[in-house]
Order: sequence, then structure tokens, then C-alpha cells
Amino acid sequence: MRRDAEANREKLVLAAKRLMQDQGGDVAVEVICELAGITRGTFYRNFPDRAALYEAVLEHELEDMIAALEVPAADPLTFLRLFAEMMMVYDKFLTVLPDMDDWSTNRASEAKIIAAIAPALGRAQANGIIASDITGEDIMILCRMISADWRLDPVGSKEEALDRRLGLLLRGISPLT
Repeated sequence: MRRDAEANREKLVLAAKRLMQDQGGDVAVEVICELAGITRGTFYRNFPDRAALYEAVLEHELEDMIAALEVPAADPLTFLRLFAEMMMVYDKFLTVLPDMDDWSTNRASEAKIIAAIAPALGRAQANGIIASDITGEDIMILCRMISADWRLDPVGSKEEALDRRLGLLLRGISPLT
């Protein structure tokens, strides 16, 4: 792929990610192109449709998360924050693709995500930060719950909302015995 074509593809992926996070997944191709500064023709040279673009956004997010998780982090919030932020995109990806063949039964994306978080989850469990019986699927559910619309929280930013939610999760709500 030519360098300029690769740059255009990256602009489209980043614009779609931002719009998915801010507005949800049902954003017109024209709006994505406008934010990316790309023409519709360039969009269709890179992606056959919006679903393919959203799959590229998910892959981009997964690659970023894998790279970030390769560095062992002492802070469990780092691992969970990355995962919660990815779930914000992943869930919007799933909600816009009901017409995609076998979208509801295709667990390949979830399997990739679970495999990507397995080393970080294992480290957190070995350090006694996360219970040993918690699975990757459990983490997906928790992060899905945590990543629900942060704008409802009485805080100023997404990062503050995620930190507060993750802190509550790690601390729990039951009294210490």
C-alpha cells in the first residue's frame, strides 16, 4: 500500500473510532469522511462499507491494547482502564452490525480480546489484585458495565469517570470482614 493511501486509511480509522466513542456507531460515511478530511471515493477505495471500517477500528484498538499490555503494569487500573476503553468501542461495533452475516454468533473478535488480556489478567491474579477465579469473560462483562456512558457521572472527564468506576470495582461495595 502506498504511503499516502496508508495515511488515508489511518485517518479514516481514527475518525471512525472518535465518532463511535462520541456519538455511537450509527454515523454516516459522509460524517466519518468529513472528520477524516477524506473523500467518499477514498473511503470506498479503502473499505467496501462501514462495517469493514468498524472491523478495522476494532483491530486497531486490539493492536494498541496488546502493545500497551505487553509492559507489565503494577497498577491494575492501567490494565482495566485500557480494557474498559476498548469495550466502549467494541460494544458500539457490535450494536451497528446486526445485519452482518453471523455477527451474533461470531466469537472470533471476543476470543482475540480474551487472548490479548490473558497475560495481564494472569499477572494481576498472581499479584493478588484480582481473584484467581475471575476469567477473561468476567473481565469483559465488568468492563462493559464500567464503560457504559461515563457522561452520566458527576465528573469532568472520561478518565476521571473510568478511574472512579474502576476504583469502586476493585474495592467492592461489601464491607471488609
